Amino acid sequence: MTAVLKACLVCCALHLACTSLAADVVDDQLAVISAAGPGGKGSAAARKARSQLAGHGVKIIPRLLIAMDTPNTVAANWYRTIYEQIVRRELAKPDPKLPRRFLKQYARDPKRQGRVRRLVLDLADRFDPGFAGTLIPTLLDDPEFRNDAIIATMNRGDTAKNRGDTEWAKQLYTVAFRHARESSEVTQAADRLRSIGEEVNIVNHMGFVIDWYLLGPFDAPGKTGFGLSFPPEKKVNLKATYDGKNGTQIGWKRHRTGDRLGQLNLVSAIAPVNEAVGYAFTEIDSPCEQTVQVRCGADDNLTVWLNGEKVFSQLQWLNGIRFDRFTAAVTLSKGRNRLLVKICQGPQHKNDWTKSTSAPSPWSMQLRFCNAQGAGVGVTSALPPLTDGTTESPNQK
Repeated sequence: MTAVLKACLVCCALHLACTSLAADVVDDQLAVISAAGPGGKGSAAARKARSQLAGHGVKIIPRLLIAMDTPNTVAANWYRTIYEQIVRRELAKPDPKLPRRFLKQYARDPKRQGRVRRLVLDLADRFDPGFAGTLIPTLLDDPEFRNDAIIATMNRGDTAKNRGDTEWAKQLYTVAFRHARESSEVTQAADRLRSIGEEVNIVNHMGFVIDWYLLGPFDAPGKTGFGLSFPPEKKVNLKATYDGKNGTQIGWKRHRTGDRLGQLNLVSAIAPVNEAVGYAFTEIDSPCEQTVQVRCGADDNLTVWLNGEKVFSQLQWLNGIRFDRFTAAVTLSKGRNRLLVKICQGPQHKNDWTKSTSAPSPWSMQLRFCNAQGAGVGVTSALPPLTDGTTESPNQK
């Protein structure tokens, strides 16, 4: 073996050893930061590791971003400061050397956390202007960028509509509607379709339950309603009558909400009261046995029974109704399923902008069945059909 060859082998061995040592050091420093937590836990050690990691340069960016994909927000913030320092220093150079292919792959990866992907996408778009604009419209089913993609698709539809290409606008608006899962995007897409003469069914698309029998109000002083139990919780008898609030006789009455997002206004559908309990009952058909999500919300709170089993209950007053406020996993049987919802109405809301105590507080409910991505699961009403807005009592038939 020549002296030159020996020297080369020694150099290679030293390089591999140094590379391995550097990798081990980086991994150790990343691990130190991963142990940081709330209340200053591990902050001193994390600060030291941060200073050391920031000096390694762009070569550690891939491992840094992988480490940043963590539910530990304290550690993630430490990692982000290192990332930003390295990137800022590199971008100041005449010819920045960034791991461009890795960054683009990371931005596309739906398994990575959205907040980190957005950070990476911003950087990728800086060295490849137009990358984000090309990528985002393709992410219609992406957990992080779905809404961005839907808005981009609707904007493309607007452009087509403005230049008179109604057919292309229709296709783009339809794609946006089919992929929309948030209330604002789905209504915007539906409105755009309507503007070119196309009607779509938001209720079916999102899985809202809109067809009910309603009963109430039962008297529930103060905030006692949630803990009180009334006859429907033991047995639903649509022909029965009961003693209601203020001595009134109450019975089940049929109601179908015409709200495009399935919101049920109980002030108008049952009574304008405070400190009360109402019930909503329906039967629905499922095309198969399936595990789905029930997403719901109410003002003030609600309890849900499915086929006689309590599947959701939330004690929270002055709640305000919000789209998809609560979520619970449930299993629907193939065919007919029975659904009962108890909605409590608390005392008068004391709002800063009014001193009135005579008007009733809002009383409402919204409920839908969907998959984990928020799309309807083919559930339909099993009640006899009614015209929108029609209200009738089974005792009057």
